[in-house]
Amino acid sequence: MFSKRNVIMCGVVVFLSIFLVNLVSVNAADTTEQIATTIDQILKDNPMEPGKKARQITIAQDDTISLYVFRLGEGVWIKPHIHKTHDETIYFIKGMAQMLINDKWVDMKPGTLHFNPMGKVHSLKTVGSEEVVIISVFTPAMKVVDREYLK
Repeated sequence: MFSKRNVIMCGVVVFLSIFLVNLVSVNAADTTEQIATTIDQILKDNPMEPGKKARQITIAQDDTISLYVFRLGEGVWIKPHIHKTHDETIYFIKGMAQMLINDKWVDMKPGTLHFNPMGKVHSLKTVGSEEVVIISVFTPAMKVVDREYLK
């Protein structure tokens, strides 16, 4: 038997696979319409701002989901934190990183999928000089920032 969490994870993987394969233009301001684009186009349309090491790109958001692409430069460290009211699924597209998962640093590379249930501590740091690009999905939608850093 599959647990509810396994079924949800399979659904997220299918969603991300379809999103990546069938993606033409992003219009995050109007998420009542279907969206089709490519990661390459998203990155071209949303370059890293000069002097910045991180960029959050909103792809879609409604009442049930927030979908982002993150660009993370060399030396980025997102300190240990939790999301009190959101589950987060991260799919690694490009670059190398490490994530703190269950008190251990785990290597992340393109094709790696990480599911983080609400209330679980996690952290991310980029490794090497190549830009890290990830897709991040929050459920329910992240209308207000839900990130509590640990001391």
